[in-house]
Amino acid sequence: MAGLRSTLRIPEFRALLISYVINRAGDVFGALALAIIVLGATKSAIEIAALFLATQFFPGLVGPFVVARIGAIPAGRILPACYVVEACLFLVLAAVSRHVGVTLIVGLAFVDGTLAFAARSVTRATTASTLIPHDLMPEGKAAFNVALGLATVAGPVLGGVVLAQLGPAAALAVDGLSFLVAAALIACTPGLRARHHAEETRATRSRQLRASIRYIAGHATLRVLIFGEGIAFVFFYLVVPVTVVYATRSLHAGPAGYAAILASWGTGAIIGSTVHIRLARRIGHATILLSTAAVAVAYLGTALAPTLLVACAASVLGGVGNGTQWASVETAVHQLVEEHLRLRVSAVLESMAAIAPGAGIILGGALAALFSPRAAYLAAGLGLVAVITAAALSRALAAAPGRVATADLGRA
Repeated sequence: MAGLRSTLRIPEFRALLISYVINRAGDVFGALALAIIVLGATKSAIEIAALFLATQFFPGLVGPFVVARIGAIPAGRILPACYVVEACLFLVLAAVSRHVGVTLIVGLAFVDGTLAFAARSVTRATTASTLIPHDLMPEGKAAFNVALGLATVAGPVLGGVVLAQLGPAAALAVDGLSFLVAAALIACTPGLRARHHAEETRATRSRQLRASIRYIAGHATLRVLIFGEGIAFVFFYLVVPVTVVYATRSLHAGPAGYAAILASWGTGAIIGSTVHIRLARRIGHATILLSTAAVAVAYLGTALAPTLLVACAASVLGGVGNGTQWASVETAVHQLVEEHLRLRVSAVLESMAAIAPGAGIILGGALAALFSPRAAYLAAGLGLVAVITAAALSRALAAAPGRVATADLGRA
């Protein structure tokens, strides 16, 4: 825990951490309010799906190009700008949401989602660059992991309270004001206005992105970590649209059973995040495989669970794995990447985390509709087992005598 306290003594890290919590909680807060508005206006699940694509999937496609464009600007300048624009977007949405069509709302949500993508990528890359000189990156990433958990919980709770008391428009306004707080916090931290990385500003955005992908593809360990994580995310999210159906129909546990499964997963995630803080220095590639395996076992256990109690126990195990997996992958990636490529590689990893869930949700919904919710859980578990096996074999081959991983240093 001493290492964690040391990270909090670094002003730049504190500002990035707090603004990150505000940003992620705001993402959840805003998404909830927008979903209520769109659902109330259209009564259509298709329109809700369009909102999800606008805020998650499509920003994952265009976000890396945006990050490449802003990469040369110091975090202390670009992050406040992103947050101020996000604040303005939410304040505009709060003012016009009752008077305009859903198409405009979804369009503005897409712009905000793209800005949020860029802010997350810049924040994560700058955090690594801030902590590496102090030899505190594992502890700092563990702190971010806990912050993500808190933001994920705080966003829906606060959003639910404000929505119930004041309505969707007021919730959007409150969300917009929160981004102004984040902008002020970053702007008042002088150390973040210095450049931590030197991006090649002459290259076009598409050439920079291609160079980043070549760099990842040419580095065996990075390739397995980033593209393997993208595939794993498909299976992580495969069960998201079916959990409520599983609880109410497969287990006949009703809404209370659904809440119990979600609460069990959240409890496990808190446990996993706590463990991750204490073991940050010992976390390596084996831990990534073990945490992914914990989620796989949880999904397989849920698929076969005869009772709600067994399903909840499996969910606790899955939450523990979930609470360590992403932060472990991100820490390993930043430890491998060269400084001048860190932001672009971070954007590629963030893109995987944004695009893959869409494929997983569609696949999970199709499996549940064609077969059953248990089939979706089974497919998710077996898919993760396949990913783990492939990653372990790839790593073993890369470590074999006589094999040397080559890396394109991204000179384009």
